[in-house]
Order: sequence, then C-alpha cells, then structure tokens
Amino acid sequence: MPKATKYARVMASNESIAERVASYEPRGLDSTTWVTVRGFVIGSAERLDLGGWASSTRVLRTLTRLGVWALDQGMALDPEVVLDPDTVERFVAEGSAGERSRATYRAVLRRVGPLLTTKAPWEPRPLSVARRQVAAPYTDAEVELLRLDADRQSTDHRRRAARALLALGVGAGLDGRWVTWVTAGDVVDDGGGLVVRVGEPVARAVPVLADWEEQVRDLAKTAGGEFLVGGLSRSRNRASALTASLEVPPGHPRLSAARLRSTWLLWHLSAGTRLPELAAAAGLQGVTVLSDLLDAVPPMPEADARRMLRGASH
Repeated sequence: MPKATKYARVMASNESIAERVASYEPRGLDSTTWVTVRGFVIGSAERLDLGGWASSTRVLRTLTRLGVWALDQGMALDPEVVLDPDTVERFVAEGSAGERSRATYRAVLRRVGPLLTTKAPWEPRPLSVARRQVAAPYTDAEVELLRLDADRQSTDHRRRAARALLALGVGAGLDGRWVTWVTAGDVVDDGGGLVVRVGEPVARAVPVLADWEEQVRDLAKTAGGEFLVGGLSRSRNRASALTASLEVPPGHPRLSAARLRSTWLLWHLSAGTRLPELAAAAGLQGVTVLSDLLDAVPPMPEADARRMLRGASH
C-alpha cells in the first residue's frame, strides 16, 4: 500500500474516532445527569490520543462512571480533583461493582490520569496522603442571588426543588448524598431547634441554622408524601438532575449542592463552631477536608484572637 494512501486512511480513522467521541452518549444514564457530566467526560476524552473505538468506549464509560460517582460525593468535576490518585482509588473501591470492573476502572484511570492532570501526584507519591479538595463556597451576595433565582423559576416543580436544595444545603450542609432523600418526617423540632435526620452513608441528625429554619419548616409542611425537593424519585443522581434543570439568568451563579455544603461549612468555621461537633454534623470522619476552607475564614480581631489563645474569658 502506498504510504500516502495508508496515511490518508489513518487520518480518516482518527477523524472518525474524534467525531464518535464528540457525539458519545452513555446508555442507561438520564439525559439531565449526562448534561452535567458531559463536559468533564468528553473534554477529558478529547485531550487523549485514543486508539480504536473499542478502547475509546472503555475510556468514555469509565470517565462517565467516575463523573457520576464524583457528583454523588459532592465533588467538583475538576480533573485535578477527580483524577487524583487517592480519589481514583476511592472510586474503584466504592463506585464499582465486582472485581473485574474494579480492575478495568483502575487500569484505565491509572493510564489516563497522568495524561489529564498536571498537579495530581501521579509521579512518586509524597509521604503524606493528598487531601480531598472541596468545592468553592458561595459569597453572601451569591447566596442572595440564588434565593432570588429560586423564587423566579418558571414552574412550581423547579421553584420547590431550588428552594429545598438551597435551604437544606446552606442551612444544614446536605449535598447530593442526602439532600434529595429528606421527607417531612425527617424534619423535627426537638425543643432546641429544628433538626434534619438523614441516613446513609452517615446517619445523623443535623441542626438547621436559625436563619434557614423557617424555610425548611415550610418545605416540610408543604411536602405531603413527597421528598422536600419534590417528587418521589429515588435516583442516586437526583440532585445533579435537579440542579441541571434549573433556569439561571446570565451572570448569576449556578446552584451546586457541593458549593452549598461548602458554604455551610465555612459559616460554621467563621462562627467558631468546634471541629468535633462540626465534623459530626457534617458526617465527616476527620477534619482534614476542612483545611481547604481555612483561607476563606475571615480573620478575627487580633485582641480577640490573643484572648482566645490565652484561654482568658475576658
């Protein structure tokens, strides 16, 4: 075969793979969730020098599964975070079923991870374990915009979903792992304030911030037999589907369950909530993840800090 003809066929094949990657849609995943993770999946795949279509689909399927899992964990779909070696190992252990699929996911992600990241420690690992990064919290001004946008949604279903995601996220720190499963019976006034009871992966009762109690109480009163966000869907990807369906005016922030949780965490850090109690309310096994938010905590007056560090009461 003449070299020019062979080169032309290779180029045509590469173009065909690129077109198929760009138009890829996974089976069995609802369209709203796919819209949310598509940028991460397709954007990552397009940066790789993929071979045949069989190997390309393995990469696409794996990145899709990883992206959906990361959403459920409340993580931002940043390749430097999602494709960090520690995150990959967590996904392989928690987000895959069966030894065979775990081996496939691990092999694919260990191959593409170093190619898609520049900061993730895929080279010789440091002695300390890389910490998980959290999504950026909203500013007070952004929260107010989210409040306004929630009330301006074009349908009752969207208004309710936006109000509930916002109130339970900023008011109780619930992200995609818990926020769509809250029923009216889970909202309890125990005499010391309003609490929301949540289940797995970390069952607990979370006190609602006083400024958000009225919103959460109203959502519970009007939920009927549905979840507070509306509907009866038990999809694991419900939070991402609801946020993707909301209408966002130009220049306004998009509602993110992960960012709402970070905003709640930052509020408590700024207010001086003790770390053991905050970790318990947040469902955290430790406090390492909170270090990502320390730079955003407003400094306290030096005299107050000195008095606190001395253990003085006045």
